[in-house]
Amino acid sequence: MTSQYRVNYHLRSHKRDNLIEFIKGMLLTPFVLHPHDEESKATQEQENANRYAGIFGSIEMLIDEHRELLQAGIPTHSRLAKLVPSIGTFFTRLPLEAAFRHINRTNRISARKHVPPSFNDIRRILNMAQVMAIAPELQLVT
Repeated sequence: MTSQYRVNYHLRSHKRDNLIEFIKGMLLTPFVLHPHDEESKATQEQENANRYAGIFGSIEMLIDEHRELLQAGIPTHSRLAKLVPSIGTFFTRLPLEAAFRHINRTNRISARKHVPPSFNDIRRILNMAQVMAIAPELQLVT
């Protein structure tokens, strides 16, 4: 029998990240608005990948704008801060679009028909973007 704690674990506020929830909401739009019809599977997957990559590219631009305004001393004026009020500081540029394409090659997120990108999928993409951002300067990981 499953405990009540385990059932409601994902609903706990300390386990939620507002940026990831914002990205998840943005990714629901192409998933819901562009249903799969009789097109070929490869065409559908490529179109979905391009839509998702476009969304990650837009979020990447929002993060870049937020970083620039943070350096100028006015982070509250960024569009990202208005959309996600609890947003923090980004210390590196995040190549989200490239990270999505890398993760999509292995996990095939854009090939899914009935399951939208999950919290963990988005977290994995953000982690990969962070690794891609620091990789050129990285010399040792222990």
